[in-house]
Amino acid sequence: MLRIREGLFFGGVAFALVACADVNSVVGGACAQGYVQQGSDCVLAPTGTEPNPGDGSDGGLATGDAGDAGDGSDAGEGTDGSATRNDGGSQSTGTTSDPNQGVLTYCMAPEIACGGACIDPTSDPDNCGACGKVCPSNECAAGKCVGSAAGHVVVIGHDYETAPTTFSSQARVLVNAILIPASNPLRVMSYEEYADATAVTNAESLVTAEAKQLGRAVSFVSETSAATVSSSIDETTYDVLLVHDQRSAPSGTLASIGSSWQSDGRVAAFLHEGGVVVVLTGGGGTGEMPALATNADLLDVSSQAVVTGALEVLAPADAVGNGVVSPYMPKPSTVTLDTEANGGDVTWVVAQNGAPVVVHKVVP
Repeated sequence: MLRIREGLFFGGVAFALVACADVNSVVGGACAQGYVQQGSDCVLAPTGTEPNPGDGSDGGLATGDAGDAGDGSDAGEGTDGSATRNDGGSQSTGTTSDPNQGVLTYCMAPEIACGGACIDPTSDPDNCGACGKVCPSNECAAGKCVGSAAGHVVVIGHDYETAPTTFSSQARVLVNAILIPASNPLRVMSYEEYADATAVTNAESLVTAEAKQLGRAVSFVSETSAATVSSSIDETTYDVLLVHDQRSAPSGTLASIGSSWQSDGRVAAFLHEGGVVVVLTGGGGTGEMPALATNADLLDVSSQAVVTGALEVLAPADAVGNGVVSPYMPKPSTVTLDTEANGGDVTWVVAQNGAPVVVHKVVP
C-alpha cells in the first residue's frame, strides 16, 4: 500500500538544480552554491538545507504530497482514503490524491508542505501542528488547537479474530469510534503488546476499507510496550489510541498496566485534550480487559460475559451507533459488559437484552 516516490522527488530536484544559471535567474546551468530554485529565480537556501546533488539532499525542496509535514514527522500521509502502518518506528509516506502530485513545493520555515501548498502549522486550524490536524474551534496557536474539546472512550465487546464483513454492523461500530476525530489523515496509536495478530490485522483492514469510502486516510502506528504508550500519547501526535484485546497477557498484567496509565496521567491528559480511546475486548484469552479499562480510569467494567444471538442498537443517533443496522448478528466471542449505568456522559450504544456490548463515554 505504501508507494514512496523517491525517484520522482530526486529527479525533480536534479532538474531544479540544472535549471538555474546564476544566483538570480534561471537561464541554464545551475544555481550557485547555497541557493535553490524557487519559480524562475534562485533564492537563498534555508540553513542546513544547502543543495548538494552529489549526496542526494533535497536542498529544502519538499514534495507536495498531502500529509507531508516537511519536518521529519509524516504520520498518516495521504488523503485518498489510504492507510499507512508503522511498527513503532519512523513514519512512512502513503499514497496521495494530491492534484499537484509530482510538483515540488518549496516552503520557508516555519511553513511546511501540505497538499501541494505551503502552510504554517503554528497557526493553520486545518493543519495545526501537522498536516490534516483539524481544530474543532477553528483556531490554532503555537501549533496547538485553542479551546477545550470533549474526549471519548469507546469500549467494544466484539472479538475481531474472525473478520466480520466489511460494512457490516460489527465493522461499523469500530469504524465510527475510530473516525470520531475530524482530522484527515487520522493518526492512530495501536497498542498490540499481547494482542492476537490476526485480530489486529482484521480490525485495521475494516477501518481502512470503510475510511476509504469516506475519503479518509488512516495511519496506524504499532506500539508493543505499555510504558511507551503512556510516554508517547499526546494530542499533537495522535488522534486515537486503539487498545486491542490483550488476550494473551499473563494474569494480573492488564490490571497493572491500567494502574500505571492512571497514575502517570498521560492517557487522561490525552482524553481531556479531545483525544479518543477505543478499547476492544472479547471472550478469548484471559478475558481481563475489564481490569485494564477500570484501573486506567477509562470506564468502570467489573466483568464481562460471552453471549450469542442478535444484538440491538439502542442509540442510533450516537456517533458510534450512526448507520449501524439493528438488529445484527455478531461474530463469535462477543461479550456483554457489567459497567457504568446508561445515562449522562455514558451511552449504551449496542446491547443484548438490556446488557451493553458497546459503550460510549464522553470525557469533559
